[in-house]
Amino acid sequence: MDVDDFPALVTDIETAFWAAGNVADAGPLRPIPALIATSRAVTRLNMAGEYTALAAILAPLITDLYRHALEGRPVEQRSAWDTLVQVAFDTSVVMRARGHLALAWSAARAAQDAARTIDSLPGFAAATFVSSQVLLARPGSMKAALDCAESTAAMVGPRARTANDIQTVGMLHLQASLATAAFGGDPHDHLDHAAEYAARLDRPVATDSSSIIGNTTFGSSNVALWKMSVAMEAREPDTVLALAQNLDPQTLPTAGRAAQYFVEVGRAAASRGDYTVALDALLRAERIAPEQVRNVDTVQEVVGFMMGKAKHGLTTGELGKLAQRVGVVMA
Repeated sequence: MDVDDFPALVTDIETAFWAAGNVADAGPLRPIPALIATSRAVTRLNMAGEYTALAAILAPLITDLYRHALEGRPVEQRSAWDTLVQVAFDTSVVMRARGHLALAWSAARAAQDAARTIDSLPGFAAATFVSSQVLLARPGSMKAALDCAESTAAMVGPRARTANDIQTVGMLHLQASLATAAFGGDPHDHLDHAAEYAARLDRPVATDSSSIIGNTTFGSSNVALWKMSVAMEAREPDTVLALAQNLDPQTLPTAGRAAQYFVEVGRAAASRGDYTVALDALLRAERIAPEQVRNVDTVQEVVGFMMGKAKHGLTTGELGKLAQRVGVVMA
């Protein structure tokens, strides 16, 4: 499927959340194991930054999960709500990354409602993570982004026992650190908490096999990557580049995370006027996860900045070509 097909899928996904399974032409209902397998595929595509392939799966998956949640046997209902949390989480992440904030918010609320229905601790943490991400995308809701992340982390953190819990609460602390930096505060307390949760996963920890909610990208290397993002949010490019020296991108858990490493290096180098280094980093990121990198707003911002500042030879060469691919149009 072509990347340009993505916007056409957004309306179908939005409608699936609105209808919540109450549709006239639903067709045969797929069994829960098949839906769980499909939801795991959605998570893998999210981690790889393959957003259009992911979006093509979502609408019928969301509809079938709601149908099981509302009409199935009790054991199927719980499993459907649990799976819906994870699917709505992945949907919100992708839609925020692609700039569809209203749908990202709807998906975050759907994740929260599903988590509340089954009283899921990792579900609450995951839903709050994406809620805070969407809120942070709008300057007027920055304080709300910080408050919801901090309050939920404080509420569910002491109850974290399973690997599912630890992964999602740890990611919530990372999001709280980013929101804190954006709000002008000191993010290190949340970064320290995230590192502590990551260290807990270095020891044997039981996984709740009855739930698919979790975030397997969470761990020490991902905490190190988020430290780079937080430092960039705090406008500390020298810190970003110093942290990059101590993190091997090959140790990051997914292609999407490795691409983000080079995006942060590119942003930091550009802010220091090192445009050749910045371009090399951004091109490496693009090679790893092209769809993700070409559509993320931070890449578009830094490429636009460089097009206005770099020398003519660079802007008419590879930088100019990259600007075309990411959709930067100069006045």
